[in-house]
Amino acid sequence: MSQRWQARVSPEWSLQAWRAAARHAWQAGVPPESLDWLAGDALALIPAAEVLDAPILRAAPKVPQRFVELAAQVLCHHDTQRFALLYRLLWRIAGGERHLLSRMTDADVRQAFVYAKAVGRDSHKMKAFVRFCELPGQCDDFVAWFEPEHWIVDRVAPFFARRFAGMRWCLLTPYRSVRWDGEALQYEPGAERAAAVADDPMAQLWQTYYAHIFNPARLNPRMMQQEMPKKYWHLLPEAQLLPKLIGEAGAKVAEMTSRPWQPPKRRLRKPPA
Repeated sequence: MSQRWQARVSPEWSLQAWRAAARHAWQAGVPPESLDWLAGDALALIPAAEVLDAPILRAAPKVPQRFVELAAQVLCHHDTQRFALLYRLLWRIAGGERHLLSRMTDADVRQAFVYAKAVGRDSHKMKAFVRFCELPGQCDDFVAWFEPEHWIVDRVAPFFARRFAGMRWCLLTPYRSVRWDGEALQYEPGAERAAAVADDPMAQLWQTYYAHIFNPARLNPRMMQQEMPKKYWHLLPEAQLLPKLIGEAGAKVAEMTSRPWQPPKRRLRKPPA
């Protein structure tokens, strides 16, 4: 029976941490089936030697950049099996299957891309549905609350730093928070939703704007919930109007279609003198 080893990834979304452990395991010749992966501060069910203590037997693995980029995204997924999945892929790619990631019929490859797609979607939703509100009495200081499904704060924070570079803000989530002081990102532990501002003075503006652009004639609840799932509604001030707007849509469409047709009113410019 081969010796068992364990590798810890902390923080568990860190490409650097996973990469260091996976590289050492490969160099020590530790096969995927002999390596147990631990996330963060998780305790091992069966004690095993630390893989970083294993003796080096060969050179570092060489993998395509595409795999490194895929690994960075997959590591943000919440499934703890992602570490072992990525190491199996590394083992095979470095072992000679250089074009493995092009074989979508392979179970491990397919699963890795499923994880990556889920992380990409969660990142997109965070960019779309985060609402910063100004802290009372503090000019240009903003705070926002979001509940991501995956470990994506570190992945998405640079986007907000670029987009809102001119203001100071803090983005709070249950597992991790990030602060932008106008020059650098500072990561902090997770927070409670109560730490975010409860009464946003801009909420009324969001609701007024959304109510005016809502078109009942084009309502498609199924498609709308695909783009704006219900689990995000409680985070968005404009989404508080959706039950009422959806409930009134039928009557508004009937009222619109019952109006007599009127020619469009066009204002013609006077010709220059």
